Amino acid sequence: MPVQPYLIRHGASWVTPDGRVIHLQGFHDAWLKAHSGITSGAKNTAEFVRNSGWASAVLHEEGYLEIIVREYESGAARDFLWNMLKANEGELRKIVVMPLGGEGYILLSPADLADREIFEKALKPAL
Repeated sequence: MPVQPYLIRHGASWVTPDGRVIHLQGFHDAWLKAHSGITSGAKNTAEFVRNSGWASAVLHEEGYLEIIVREYESGAARDFLWNMLKANEGELRKIVVMPLGGEGYILLSPADLADREIFEKALKPAL
């Protein structure tokens, strides 16, 4: 059976813009060190996210998801977030999106995933 795009398991993962998910055995920084040949010398998670456009995702117990993304202002970035969150919505209770280069974070709840219009409005205060 093919793997569902954007489907995240508990623990740390990388999510590529096309929805491929790489589940990690440990933490993002350890993966970066072990895969230095493809990370273009990124020294930490934020640097790799900025350079690659991949998202860093950590799904904790109780449905708490932390995501680091390069940005969320463009339509493509919002589509990426929407697809990732909708694929996992049954597991999610609290979502923290941390865009690089901005100040603060975006806090979302399952209610913000009810439909695309609600999701877009939830992102507006941070835009």
